[in-house]
Amino acid sequence: MSKMSELEQVKRLCRSLGADDTQAQRMAEQLMKRADQIASERDCSRVEAMQYLLSLTMKGAQGEAPPGFEGGTAPGTSGETP
Repeated sequence: MSKMSELEQVKRLCRSLGADDTQAQRMAEQLMKRADQIASERDCSRVEAMQYLLSLTMKGAQGEAPPGFEGGTAPGTSGETP
């Protein structure tokens, strides 16, 4: 998958959560950047990191407190929170 198509897919997801075009673009770019950081910091795959971030995003959009914010573990960690 190319970076451009991935960006467009994440942007589309952000739009479906209620963001306007500008917000969705910014959110998608930030999610992709953070996924790269998490993958590097925690020695996990970029896919795992993106999956984790998208899960947080979906839960947040639904008003849920994700497990990682209550002391759960993020991918590739040994107990630290994101």
